[in-house]
Amino acid sequence: MNLRLTIILIAFFFIPIINNIYYYNFEVHEKENVRIISLNSYGATAEVSKRKIYLTGNLKNVKLGERLIITGEFTKEINKEKGVIGEFKVDEFKKLNVDLKGKIYRMREYIFYALKEKLGYRRAAIVTSISFGYSDFLDKDDEEDMKNLGVLHAISVSGLHMVLVYSILKKIFGSKLAPIVSIIYVIFTGAALSTVRSYIMMLFMGLATPLKRNYNQLASLSMAGIVLVLYKPYSIFEVGFQLSFLATLGIIIFNKTINKKLYRFPKFLREGVSICLSSQIFTFPILIIYFKEFSLGFLMGNLILLPLINIVVVLGNLLAILVKVNLLFNYISFITYYVTLFIDISTEWLLNITPNSLYLNEIVIICYIVMWITCYFYYKGYGRVIYFPLILVFYYYILVYSPFPKIEYYKDGIISISFKGERSVVALKKSVDLEKYKIVTLSQNSYNNFNTIRISDGYQMLKDNKDIILKGRNKNYVLKISKGKNDFNYDIIDFKSSNYGKIILLENNILVFN
Repeated sequence: MNLRLTIILIAFFFIPIINNIYYYNFEVHEKENVRIISLNSYGATAEVSKRKIYLTGNLKNVKLGERLIITGEFTKEINKEKGVIGEFKVDEFKKLNVDLKGKIYRMREYIFYALKEKLGYRRAAIVTSISFGYSDFLDKDDEEDMKNLGVLHAISVSGLHMVLVYSILKKIFGSKLAPIVSIIYVIFTGAALSTVRSYIMMLFMGLATPLKRNYNQLASLSMAGIVLVLYKPYSIFEVGFQLSFLATLGIIIFNKTINKKLYRFPKFLREGVSICLSSQIFTFPILIIYFKEFSLGFLMGNLILLPLINIVVVLGNLLAILVKVNLLFNYISFITYYVTLFIDISTEWLLNITPNSLYLNEIVIICYIVMWITCYFYYKGYGRVIYFPLILVFYYYILVYSPFPKIEYYKDGIISISFKGERSVVALKKSVDLEKYKIVTLSQNSYNNFNTIRISDGYQMLKDNKDIILKGRNKNYVLKISKGKNDFNYDIIDFKSSNYGKIILLENNILVFN
């Protein structure tokens, strides 16, 4: 039995590694068959043989979901955080016939424009984004408001949406047909990682009773993770995957305990608060790592807005089903308009009474993790672990004082420079929130731009278009931020595919953390 278990564990460890290698070691030819999966300012993202590539060049009149035969030049540039294997410069393309998946994309667009006639552009974008993940027209201000209230997950199809839709379908079609009908919804929403994760877990839960097995939430979550990593090897690097799984893990482990502690509160309030708090326990460090800020209004935002958003999920999907039935479509659109109006009023009220988002940095993450480790071992009877947090004093000294010159790059468009207690932050883009990163980096000074910066006696930085040249005593480097090619003969430090990068400058060498 132990040998069989060992073989299974080894297989689970090595198969994703092999699958990951296979995913990125793929040859893209000068002529390829692709599908457009997203459109953006620089071009588009497409799928070729289930791999993602960036498209630039001639993309006139290309639409989301279309299949194309493209001709051009491919450059391999792996971005593991997004699962992208490179960039394809399109010289010419030919559109192929619309298949089933393409028709689904067209249907979502058709529903959006039908709703636009009844609700207006902005409300139609909110409804389609919340209901079935069609967020191409979503207003950035609405997205920012939801982020400030800690409910950004609610304006795209998440696990919570899947639970709601599945429970409704189960009541209508029964436990046998609900999983089959639900898979249609998963496909229609674009099969987001959190949605697929939730669907797999509910599928296992539904199969537990007929198969006479006990449903284990942790085993179900683990299996969902294995399936997704096998299906999309890059998914483990995506922030959506990490947040979805860590939030669910927090709910599984802590929800019941927190719920019991709040027994004096009414049931609806107790359950809402316990789910909000338990889901944040493991996701808090990830939110700080990626976004450098934390919403102080997340509790009120989830308690007040989430019930309204759940109503929009139901109404939006009814509108999608009844889009051809004018009388019912008009009636439900009328109701949806006032629900979204009430969401607007509630959002504005909450933004006025809740504090602004808190800007945080890696010190907070380290403190948070050390606190949990200390509490765990102290609870287990290891009294001396109470001195463990003292390591934070040394860490804080190294981080803030920086005995060696240090350069930090943030993908938002920020360079932070620190050396012997002097800390400065420089904006590389016009739209950057300098005050935010001044707090995040604990900097005394901030600058909108630069041409040359002297870091120490042996190092200085020079701006070269969108990239940066780091000049040392014996060697020069290029901090690559842009996607363009360069003609420098220097060593390249590639930051263009990273959210964060750090360089520590030693006497005659440098250390790069990417």
